[in-house]
Amino acid sequence: MELEAVPTQRIGYPAADAMLLDVKELTVAFPIRSGLLQTVCGHIQAVNHISLQIKPGETLGLVGESGCGKTTAGRAILRLIPPGTAEISGQVLFEGTDIYATRPTKLRSLRRHIQVIFQDPVGSLNPRMTVGSMIGEPLLVHKIVPRVQISSRVAELLQKVGFSADVINRYPHEFSGGQRQRIGIARALALNPKLIVCDEPVSALDVSIQAQVLNLLRDLQTEMGLSYLFIAHNLAVVEHFSNRIAVMYLGRIVETAAACTLTRDPKHPYTQALLSAVPKPEVERKNHRIVLQGEVPSPANPPTGCPFHPRCPLAQERCKREMPPMEIKSGDATHLAACWETH
Repeated sequence: MELEAVPTQRIGYPAADAMLLDVKELTVAFPIRSGLLQTVCGHIQAVNHISLQIKPGETLGLVGESGCGKTTAGRAILRLIPPGTAEISGQVLFEGTDIYATRPTKLRSLRRHIQVIFQDPVGSLNPRMTVGSMIGEPLLVHKIVPRVQISSRVAELLQKVGFSADVINRYPHEFSGGQRQRIGIARALALNPKLIVCDEPVSALDVSIQAQVLNLLRDLQTEMGLSYLFIAHNLAVVEHFSNRIAVMYLGRIVETAAACTLTRDPKHPYTQALLSAVPKPEVERKNHRIVLQGEVPSPANPPTGCPFHPRCPLAQERCKREMPPMEIKSGDATHLAACWETH
């Protein structure tokens, strides 16, 4: 199945007064403990001072190789990292409300508007609960509809994702991977959210099923006015699904731009390397593969200066000493990159 194109009228950097989600300098550091007394001897900088914005009805793709901190960033935005397991700083503003400054009593009502679709369609569903129970539970907890109307609401949600009402009493093991992910999507839609964090929702699915799920998410976005933070490592998928893309490396965002701009004219050497690895169906459009040397540095001991300089083919002495700021490139105010050697 062919993946539909993203409407171009929504592409663009969100205005300051129109942001649904505004993340400012978010940092997540996990302590490293050793010895009998479990003394803290260091930190793993999983997310390092990232900032991003999403406006209503927009899809922001967050892309990078495995281990760069994408999922941790998504969980931190959702406030799903257990208290005491990490040191978190910065702000996560949802419609102007700081999630980390919100009292637990008010956090439950705020969570109605921010939902998540997990990567693993098997592990994210309770094998002991029926489909109807899983989708109906948030309706019961938040008292969205009267108890007597929960079954009809669950049937309506299942219909939105392509199921008939007769699957309500079935269990997760009776479905395929793609069907389980549709159940997860229906559960995320139960509370009529405004923002859904999609944590690699199609990476565990077959290619043909991936297109079906992505087109379903696109249709639901149009119908319900949803916004997505779409986390993935496949730039080809992110390119077609997102309005804007943020590229992440070693816990930092190194480039952000409109999807069509970033894929056509990438500025950061890391983004260029990622795009060169995307397969092209046309022989004449085959990219020159950029093979990065060396290994990804440890987030427990990140390099000084630019985090990408140990593997960068353009690295100079300045890159080893100074951290490059996110700057406008090529006169496009929406195209930002953190690199000393590109303009």
